[in-house]
Amino acid sequence: MKWNITLIIVIFSAIHVHAQWFYGGGMKYNANNEFKAIAINAKIGKDISEKFDLDLDAAYYIASSATWAFDVNLHYRFIKIGDVVALNPLAGVNFTKSSHIYNSILLGLSLKVYDDKYTYYLEPKWILNEDQVSISVGILF
Repeated sequence: MKWNITLIIVIFSAIHVHAQWFYGGGMKYNANNEFKAIAINAKIGKDISEKFDLDLDAAYYIASSATWAFDVNLHYRFIKIGDVVALNPLAGVNFTKSSHIYNSILLGLSLKVYDDKYTYYLEPKWILNEDQVSISVGILF
């Protein structure tokens, strides 16, 4: 457990956060039958072009056979409704640690609601190989 928390702190402190980066956190729910669980979720990302964002999600599961998960996602900026709502499809890779480390491709959707100070997000994801569905909600700064 200490190793996982240390890794998350190192990831966040190693990156110089400025206007092109976004970071935040929230909660994640994994609906897989083997380890239905709620997790504390941290997210960091970067605008890599006018149409794409790249982000990393790190989750620590509470009271589950799964202990942690990492998602690396590529978001395509698809629809933006005014300056308030964005709907972006995403694809990426998932790593989940349970009795062993599962890795899989994932597909999902990112719904973001922009405020003056914060961005609120909802991200349902389907992790293909392990038949997992995860839902993340949180705030980005």
